[in-house]
Amino acid sequence: MVVYDFTVRETTALERNWPYVTSSMVEAINTCPKWGIIHNVQHKRFVTGFRQMALEAGSLMHEVFSIYNLWQLAVTQKCLGHADVKGKELFGNIRWQIIDFTTIVTMDKPDEVILNKLAYNIIGTSDFYDDPNDKNRTLSNLEHVAIELGSYFLMNHTKFEIYVKDVDNPNSEVGIEQSLDVIFDIELTSGAKVSIRFIGLADVVYQNSKTRKITLGEYKTTASMNDAWREAFRTRHQISAYNGALEAYYTELSYNTILTGSTIPVRKTTTPTQHFNVDRDRENVKDFLSTALFSLGLIKDYPESTAIYAPMFTHSCNRYFRPCSLLDLCSSEKGDQIVMWEQMEIDAEMSPSELKALLRQGA
Repeated sequence: MVVYDFTVRETTALERNWPYVTSSMVEAINTCPKWGIIHNVQHKRFVTGFRQMALEAGSLMHEVFSIYNLWQLAVTQKCLGHADVKGKELFGNIRWQIIDFTTIVTMDKPDEVILNKLAYNIIGTSDFYDDPNDKNRTLSNLEHVAIELGSYFLMNHTKFEIYVKDVDNPNSEVGIEQSLDVIFDIELTSGAKVSIRFIGLADVVYQNSKTRKITLGEYKTTASMNDAWREAFRTRHQISAYNGALEAYYTELSYNTILTGSTIPVRKTTTPTQHFNVDRDRENVKDFLSTALFSLGLIKDYPESTAIYAPMFTHSCNRYFRPCSLLDLCSSEKGDQIVMWEQMEIDAEMSPSELKALLRQGA
């Protein structure tokens, strides 16, 4: 299927019962269809005592990035009321009270001290705790990463103005952790038309005060911020999909993304924080949609227990130099695989971005 063109719109209330795709779902299925369908679509897991430390640490650092953006909204852009309303939405009333945001941002202290205090409060009020099996993603290391990010934020990010729909109304929309739930209406070169639902979560939405154009901002964590890591974002579908989805909400888009990254832990051999631009256009969105349609076809072809017969891409069995979590399943006899699939548990927890994107709109 070749995508000729597309339009995008917000998902209606009636369409919120449609199945959806996410960028991580599409990436997983195309990494290995068998693993992607069982792990990311069916959410089935073997019972283990291991935590997903990279996911937990990344999620917590996203919260730190959000509190810095809220500080910018309150102090640099002088929208304290907007920041207070958004903060309660992001963190809940009780946690927001403990963070004590309004008191801290109005203190007569240097900005760097205030950001450090906010970061400590975010980390301290989280449910993250150290794992003896992981010496890199520790509370002390995350605090160090947050301090480095805060210093970098003050020097670089305050010049990027965060979108505010109505500066006179604190309850109006602001561009911090914006839920994306859209319908892509796609026209194929064959003349056929198809629609897919896509959800995601934009970390920050900027607006140029002169041109009024909207720019996506994304935050990522990594173990090593080398050239290979940066280069991967030149084609990564998540960036394309998010830029396309923003068309449903804004008319003037730059189709440019400001991507900020932090290394966990802070290392002496590489920069701890950096940001760079990632350009996109509508052709890139079409590439994503073609891949999403291919992924949806695989999902449809291998429902329920037939997922064990989905293509197995063995080059990914040791991706990131770790054995895949389904290696025992895939190396067993087919009859045993069916039994193992039936005994796997369904993990009701979504990815952090997926969960936030759905819960904040009442889906």
